[in-house]
Amino acid sequence: MTISFSNSNSLIWVIILVALVILLMSYYKRTENIGSKSIIVLRVISFMVLISLFFDPRFHIIRQSSKDLGWNIYVDRSSSMSHHSNYSVSTLSSGIDEIIDEVKKKNIPVNTFGFGTDIDTLWSEGDKTFKDISTNISQIIQHMKIQDNNSSIAGSILFTDGQVNQGSEIITDDLKLIKPIHVIGVGNKNPLVDVAIHSVDAPPVIIKGENAEIQVLIISHGNINQRLNVTLRSDKKLLGSKVMGITGNGSLNKVKFMLSPEQTGEINYIVQVNALPDEVNIMNNKQVVPIQVLKNQYKIAMITGAPSFNTRVIKTIISDNDKFNVDHYYYRKDNYSSPLKKFWDTKYDLILFDNHPVDDNAKEWKTYIRIFAKKLLSQKSSFAIFIGNDTNAEVLSSYLNLMDLKLKKPLIELGDKFKWNFTKNWELLFPLNASGMIGTNKKNYPPLFVDLEIDSTGSGQILAEFAISEVNIPLITIAEKTPLRYMVWSSPDLNKLYYKTQNNKNQSLTNQVLGVIFSWLMRTGNGKDFYFRASKNSYQQGEQVVVSGKPANKLEDPKDGYIHVFHDNEKINTKPLTFDKSTGLYSGKFWASKAGKLDYDVEIIYGDQSLVASSGEIIVQESKIELNNVFLNKEPLLDLSIATDGSYYDWGKKNLLLSEINQKSKKEIVSRQIILHESWVIFFTILFLVTSEWILRKKYGMI
Repeated sequence: MTISFSNSNSLIWVIILVALVILLMSYYKRTENIGSKSIIVLRVISFMVLISLFFDPRFHIIRQSSKDLGWNIYVDRSSSMSHHSNYSVSTLSSGIDEIIDEVKKKNIPVNTFGFGTDIDTLWSEGDKTFKDISTNISQIIQHMKIQDNNSSIAGSILFTDGQVNQGSEIITDDLKLIKPIHVIGVGNKNPLVDVAIHSVDAPPVIIKGENAEIQVLIISHGNINQRLNVTLRSDKKLLGSKVMGITGNGSLNKVKFMLSPEQTGEINYIVQVNALPDEVNIMNNKQVVPIQVLKNQYKIAMITGAPSFNTRVIKTIISDNDKFNVDHYYYRKDNYSSPLKKFWDTKYDLILFDNHPVDDNAKEWKTYIRIFAKKLLSQKSSFAIFIGNDTNAEVLSSYLNLMDLKLKKPLIELGDKFKWNFTKNWELLFPLNASGMIGTNKKNYPPLFVDLEIDSTGSGQILAEFAISEVNIPLITIAEKTPLRYMVWSSPDLNKLYYKTQNNKNQSLTNQVLGVIFSWLMRTGNGKDFYFRASKNSYQQGEQVVVSGKPANKLEDPKDGYIHVFHDNEKINTKPLTFDKSTGLYSGKFWASKAGKLDYDVEIIYGDQSLVASSGEIIVQESKIELNNVFLNKEPLLDLSIATDGSYYDWGKKNLLLSEINQKSKKEIVSRQIILHESWVIFFTILFLVTSEWILRKKYGMI
């Protein structure tokens, strides 16, 4: 023990202390009263203690101690450990416990940890099962590093088969400073046989008549040298079959199928590979791949009562889309450019009235109203009306009734040009096509003529309107009566809107508006703006899920997006979407973390708003991913032990490890400093001296 003083003038205080002692002692000798002498002694001691505190003395105590170091034992509790053919679960658990008991008999402290997806202490608590869904050895190495930093262990013992399917691979860099890691390898190097569909690469949406490629990756494990049959089916129809040779040992084989669907709608394609006799898991041999098939051609009937400048604009916009095929029937005296019989006999996706009916054929089309209604219903044709200067209002009203719309007597005088704007309904219905249309440019559109008012109080929605003296007059009205859709354009000045915007920043406005409306009327995207799907319909717990998709129509600018994952209606994950310009596909990834049904929503962000563009679900099987590789992965385990100056033993020679596990201790130097003025002992000493002095004073009548 050493003593130091922080006060540099301690010599002066020593002289004062000595002088004070001499003074008090001389006074003590002159005093004959025994009580007075006792009081003087207590007073001297009190003064000495108080004056010593001014020196700020510090006592430094240094001592050595020996600390026993323990061993950490890590047990791989993943399900692959229980599927090695040469060991039973009871053999493994009893063998591990035997090693633990032998180490404890040497009076060596032992800490036992189980690991798989996470680290736990369940093994030492009696849970000796092997059921974890994955193996993450990298977390064990990090745990060892933390334990080493605390200098509390002599080394580690690791029981595992070395199969890593979560976290990073076994990395042996920067392990020189870690205490020895002794590894007991479980299993044999001959893996169990398993064949699985690793992934299916197919477009989420294709056009009828176009060829599409499905690319299937088959992964095989074990010592295999066989030929497999991979089939592609749709419902019960065999679409393709290919024979391929596999070599196992984790090899990947690629199979391609070419599709040319003849039907539209969502088609479920089934990819399947035949099972092998000794296969450990056959649940991953089959996958269902849904693909949305869209129509390649949409037929439009355009009936013109009296040709106008609008006629050319409408036909130009329709012709710009190569998927639209138009039959034009325009009225000329007593007949039409094409016989109406063709119109009645042909199924159309959209029937369009352009400045029709007019006075010259109004009587004729008034008689057609019932047969026309039957045609719409039977052929599920959508219906659009572009009102012109020559449209007969009386007959027009009859056809508007089919849409649950009607003409309304205006509250204010019309028959002039007025300014107009898009409504919020446009943004709600077509959010991905609202950019630049609802915003700073909304007051710069050319005024349009209107002299009729459509009453849309029924099922109609107004997409654009005139604002005249605080009265709103519809310009674009849409309506829907499942399965039919309708649209009315109320102004005869469509051509003026088209031509007056050709030389300014709204030059594509008319094409954009009518293109979007025509697509909506005919459901060209089958009612969706985006199509997303998972790469497979069934996953194993712990497997990565890939969701990809593309817009039904080409987007000018890619949008940001997210995938929200739900389990039992509770959100459990959110991951971002990325856009690949080369393929035009969005994709996002997340882990199948829970067994059962997982739902997902795809959220697309546009500006400061968002849209749930697609929803889907996947089925997650109770984890079998551990069974994809059931063999002893010896090489990385051997490297791990060598990198840390440890030893490696196969399970059959595990008892040889005991000779290397011995008691180890570490000498520790414990340093302690006592600062006198911070000590409670000094406080109570002074209190005791003062109290004793006052007790003596009272005893001898000095108070």
